[in-house]
Amino acid sequence: MNDKWSVRRRSLMVFVPVLAIAIGVGALFGTIGNGKNNVYALESGSAAERSTITVSGKGELKAAPDVAYVNVAVETRALTAKEAQSKNATQFAGLTKLLYDTYKMAAKDVKTTSFNVQPEYTYNNNDGTSKVKGYLAAHSLQITTRDLNGVGKLLDDLSASGVNRVDGVQFDTEKADQYELQTLDKAMANAKAKAQTLAKAAGKELQDVITITQNSINVVPVNNGRNIMMESKAADSAQTTVETGEITLSADITVTYEMK
Repeated sequence: MNDKWSVRRRSLMVFVPVLAIAIGVGALFGTIGNGKNNVYALESGSAAERSTITVSGKGELKAAPDVAYVNVAVETRALTAKEAQSKNATQFAGLTKLLYDTYKMAAKDVKTTSFNVQPEYTYNNNDGTSKVKGYLAAHSLQITTRDLNGVGKLLDDLSASGVNRVDGVQFDTEKADQYELQTLDKAMANAKAKAQTLAKAAGKELQDVITITQNSINVVPVNNGRNIMMESKAADSAQTTVETGEITLSADITVTYEMK
């Protein structure tokens, strides 16, 4: 008896969903044939596909730099590591005095980028041996200045105060966010001009923007390497000059428009 009831119950569980589906389908077809207020089932793909066009836009902006990063170092040599380090500290003190007392620089604009003391060797080519001949201490510094016209003089003063290595000067901007927005505006205008031209050629009219993708945006500073230009007026009065140049910003975007 229990087995029969179990079989009937399983059959009922299967039958009920099938019946519900049958009723639903019947109701749908019944509604479709009822006259003016019919509700019609949507056919696949009945919504009109939008006609679109996708283009790339590029923008470029040249801007005058407003900040310079001067990278210099104090190097000292001695027979022992301790002596090399001590000499370096003494020489470096003259540099910091110049920056803080004479140039009145803020502490945030003077940053140590590296400091190391390492042995230097002499090599014997005959037997391939080497031995320590002394030690080199090097203290590297990055100086931030916004007086771009005074960079050449700053380099001269740094040299006189103890700096004996110049690793380069980088001219950059502290208005990067503002310039990036202007560059993106140019890229968007470029994309729209391209899309309008192509739409017109296809006999279409450009409509709304559907998607915008920012692919890249770059800021390229001006770098002057170690070979800083020296404008010699006299052997004892050489004046260092550094050309600032222009910063280049570029943006690349992809835009999809609707056409009709």
